[in-house]
Amino acid sequence: LAAAWMLGASGFQIGTRFLVAYECNVHKNYKQKILNAKDTSTIVTGRPTGHPVRIIKNRLARDFQQLDKRNASLEEYEELGKNSLCRAAREGDMDYGSIMAGQSAGLVKKEQTCKEIIEEIFLEAKRIIVEKGKLI
Repeated sequence: LAAAWMLGASGFQIGTRFLVAYECNVHKNYKQKILNAKDTSTIVTGRPTGHPVRIIKNRLARDFQQLDKRNASLEEYEELGKNSLCRAAREGDMDYGSIMAGQSAGLVKKEQTCKEIIEEIFLEAKRIIVEKGKLI
């Protein structure tokens, strides 16, 4: 947050961190997959369709990569991805579900309330801004 502000951003997107909030009702397997993620756990799929999606690597991601390699049709991508987010978020399918998560997934290490997440983000930003302000 502090870095984004310092670079002139007027907003930012934080989704992955809130997926593991206590208030979020995604399947417990989905949350655990994010909590166990490393910095290399995500991959972008679907680029050829014009609708790229970053997901945690699993069998579905490997199948998407195979479609990429053989220049599959849009219909094949759509068929493979059909209901895949629901399979992950509602049913807890970690093999063929689309476990959408950002590049920051590897940094998310604990389940918290939304309030705690927001407070932590702003306290960290304030600390960084105060600390770096002393250098000026």
